[in-house]
Amino acid sequence: MSEHERPEAAVPKVCTLGDSHSRFFLESKFFAGRMGYRDALPYRIEGEAIAAASVAGFRPRVSTLDVKETIRKALPRYEMAVLAFGQVDLELGFYYRVAVKKEDIDPEEYTRWLAAIYGDFLDDLDVAGKRIALKGVNLTALRPRAFAVRYVSRIVTQKASLTPRERDRVVGPVILTEAQQNRMHLSFNAKVRELAHSQGHQYFDLVAETADGADGALSATIPRLADRFLTAAFDHHLADTVPVRRMHFESVGRVFGLLA
Repeated sequence: MSEHERPEAAVPKVCTLGDSHSRFFLESKFFAGRMGYRDALPYRIEGEAIAAASVAGFRPRVSTLDVKETIRKALPRYEMAVLAFGQVDLELGFYYRVAVKKEDIDPEEYTRWLAAIYGDFLDDLDVAGKRIALKGVNLTALRPRAFAVRYVSRIVTQKASLTPRERDRVVGPVILTEAQQNRMHLSFNAKVRELAHSQGHQYFDLVAETADGADGALSATIPRLADRFLTAAFDHHLADTVPVRRMHFESVGRVFGLLA
């Protein structure tokens, strides 16, 4: 065994639970080598990326995905955990409400509503003796506008008997500009950061690391996701690359002080 390796039992483990955008935290095939770790990983990340999981699903009623119960069952097995929710709400849930349900709600009001739900759920969660970190959402990959309309409309109207053109007519008028969408994401992150700190938890996001610009620094204007993080597929997740996986893995190490 290398001098840098540790027995499996001694390797710290972190649980990550989130929506499908959190899948990049989880190990993939040949993970250690592809991440550039020649010996054993300094810590392991386990958990689950739950497709379609939303903050709105934390409300005190039965969720079809039962995400609340998944979290409650997982936490007792770990000392450290990351919760990464909200992207589904901002990029899909918001449009379902304003386009399909015809609710009169603006983005800022929506982020306040989501943050209050998140806070109530955390208040009711048994985290005694746990180190919890909340991850903020990513900048949106929903661009250009034609792609955003087509992608969002397909998802939020999937239970309606509408043609593609009819779906576009329903969603198109309410689609935010990319800057407006990202402003909503940043507003949500600010509220989640405040929520985390008020409850004694950690907070992090990957906005600065993925923002457009040579050094990834945020400008005075609303940032946008850099092109290199866009996938060529009909998808709104970050591109699945080694740098993206490493970014997620190392962000967990930094927030919990696990990286040398």
